[in-house]
Amino acid sequence: METDVCSRLTVVPLTPERLDDFLAFFETALPEEEWGYRCYCAAFCGKDNCSEEGMEDPEVRREAAIRYIREGTLCGYLAYEGDTVVGWCSANDRNASRKCFGFRWILGGELTETEEKAMSVFCFEVAPAHRGHHVAATLLSHLIEDARALGCKFVEGYPLRESPEAVTENYSGHIALYEKHGFRPIGETPNGHTVMRKMLLDKADAGREIDRATKSRGKADRYDD
Repeated sequence: METDVCSRLTVVPLTPERLDDFLAFFETALPEEEWGYRCYCAAFCGKDNCSEEGMEDPEVRREAAIRYIREGTLCGYLAYEGDTVVGWCSANDRNASRKCFGFRWILGGELTETEEKAMSVFCFEVAPAHRGHHVAATLLSHLIEDARALGCKFVEGYPLRESPEAVTENYSGHIALYEKHGFRPIGETPNGHTVMRKMLLDKADAGREIDRATKSRGKADRYDD
């Protein structure tokens, strides 16, 4: 069953032309009682949105998401089964996202801008009937290849160190998901997230880069680059 579901999925980047599908996913595919219902991933974008007011209101988040998507600052990938969106992954340029509210909250502060081109993975949402069928893994595999094609040096994810009891609250993905895709832990954030990094280099260079990153951070509680 899992393989069958994956084989039927089509993963595409979010674009303004797919706005209606994106909105419908957050408004109809996710149960109202769940964490992701009508969140629209508006906290994660390629701009400073910390001054946005009223973001606790789903209607305000909706309008913000629409604006960000049309601007090209809310980015990610949609997983379709046929014509229906069954999964979503929020991912964006790491430097461009460093001032957004969601990234700042994960890191406990603002990330220092670097010269390295990289992609950050922030969130996964999967429709209930498709959970447990590797939809998130399919999304992650696709974005890794996109990041490689875009010339990114690495991809980072920020799973919680301790998974919450409610699977829907684990929006940043499981550590095991990242490990299965070749990510390695390089640090921790004050807000309980592990920084997982996958180098998009040849194996020798990737090993040296990971060792350098790990040694430079040691066992510090705060992660920054």
